[in-house]
Amino acid sequence: MAVGCVINDANVVPFVTEDALDSPGYVMVAGSAEGKVKKAPAGSSKESIIGVAYMDTKDMEGNAQSNVAVGVFVKRGAVVYLKLAPDNQAVSYGAPLCVDSTTDGTVDYRDGTNETGDVIAIALEDKDANDGGLIKALLL
Repeated sequence: MAVGCVINDANVVPFVTEDALDSPGYVMVAGSAEGKVKKAPAGSSKESIIGVAYMDTKDMEGNAQSNVAVGVFVKRGAVVYLKLAPDNQAVSYGAPLCVDSTTDGTVDYRDGTNETGDVIAIALEDKDANDGGLIKALLL
């Protein structure tokens, strides 16, 4: 499993994810029962966010699995890697990031027009439009 955060793993809490995670860095919210999490629904507010998935949930064959244990990084003020929306806008260093309005669990540049959600992180690197992948950010 790939590690998704540049952090001290003492701040990682184990949960069971209801969603299959093909990558670390997904933004997670409370799931359907105690001890469960799921990808943050598109446009989620920062108050509902539990943390960031520390790893993917791929099995030995590389298939992402649901309903398996996953570490979730829960400390605010840390540097993490977040999963960008596949059709992300161009992001500049220092830009505000919010939960994407269309793709669950991902983030995009909060420009106030296309993306208007709560700011959950600040970009610590530039990314081209439609780059996807992971972006280094300061979690708020």
